Amino acid sequence: MSFAWKTNFIGYPNFFSGNKPSHKLGMFFRLIARAAKRGDSYAGIKSQAKAKFKISPHQTETKKAAFQEFGLAYVIPRSNTISITPAGSQLFDIAETAANADTKKRKVLLLLARALARYQFKNPFPAGARQIWADSTDVLPYLATFYLFLKLDGLITQSELFGAIFGLQKMKDLPFLVSKISDHRRNGRVLRKLAGLPADSKTLENLKIYFMAHAGLDGQILSSELVNLYGFEEQCYELSETGLELLETVLNTEWPAWKKSSRIPVAKKFIDIKEYFDEGIGAPLPELVFNKDSKLAERTAIKNAAGVLTPEDVENLCELPRRSFKEGQRKMVTHARAERNQTLVREAKRRFKRQHGRLFCEACKFEFMNRYGERGRDFIEAHHSKPISTLFGSIPTTVDDLEMVCSNCHRMLHRRPWITVQKLRDSL
Repeated sequence: MSFAWKTNFIGYPNFFSGNKPSHKLGMFFRLIARAAKRGDSYAGIKSQAKAKFKISPHQTETKKAAFQEFGLAYVIPRSNTISITPAGSQLFDIAETAANADTKKRKVLLLLARALARYQFKNPFPAGARQIWADSTDVLPYLATFYLFLKLDGLITQSELFGAIFGLQKMKDLPFLVSKISDHRRNGRVLRKLAGLPADSKTLENLKIYFMAHAGLDGQILSSELVNLYGFEEQCYELSETGLELLETVLNTEWPAWKKSSRIPVAKKFIDIKEYFDEGIGAPLPELVFNKDSKLAERTAIKNAAGVLTPEDVENLCELPRRSFKEGQRKMVTHARAERNQTLVREAKRRFKRQHGRLFCEACKFEFMNRYGERGRDFIEAHHSKPISTLFGSIPTTVDDLEMVCSNCHRMLHRRPWITVQKLRDSL
């Protein structure tokens, strides 16, 4: 039997800024959260929404479905009461506070991403979708997608979505899916489109748009661009630096053994809709997780800034006396040393891999993966076209200033007199 993910996702509630429908959806959630906390009936909330947002009761139902998909709020069938989940209440409190804007935004994004990681096709009352896959899949679609992003260098192409990911039926097959997509990237072989996908091209496009808008939190942690990994240009989704950090926190929370690809979580059986929303997708995020994510962000910021000297730093360091201290036969020397910005290096490597599908030496074509197997996966050195030691102060640098080389060629490039990668390549 052919299989492909079926979704009817509505939209993403943006709680920050902008005039897009997603931001209006965020404002709408605030309205119903306040009303629910007052004990207003669902019928009364519809009336308020009609007056404030000029929308019909049917449009209110559509927006309510979006909140159910994110585990923020739900209405038990045939009732006149809307319930805010623990996660929804937590998100409302964070969004309403006047705390630091960046901190607030990160907390909201983390809370929403974690809720999505708990979303499952197999649930008591699928929000906005028919319960047609309840007995055929144990997939947690967003958790699976987050895992794939982290295992596949932070990027996924449209052909990979249509040729493999949307056909995942069992969570246990996730490691195989990583190997399959990695192998196709190395060989430049595009994946064939799944047989079970919607035949209508517009329906298929909407499936991708809605799903990736949710997974990327409406562009907050994902960007879209054209890449060429398989011999033609196609749409590719790439995680931002913040997205990489947030998804690592989510997976560490929901799947502690994800790095080893063991003890893979699967969809759970919930007794009723209330249990699913209050203890499953809508469960609150422990404060400990927020604290861990905050520390991860701090460590990343420190690591990215390490060794990047401002002109004032360099001037002050140059004025230090060159002192040495006897310590056995060793000497300790204080000196100024300029280092690379590691974020720039990572971005240069990621861009090179997007363009070529793999990492190899631009001078001799050596590939660490081919020689050392898994130990060599994604390893390469970044060579600065302008020697770092000649840069005085904090100099603007872009990924265009970095070239990918193997360790041997890197050493040859830095032997005096310094030469360019092109000259070294010509000499081979």
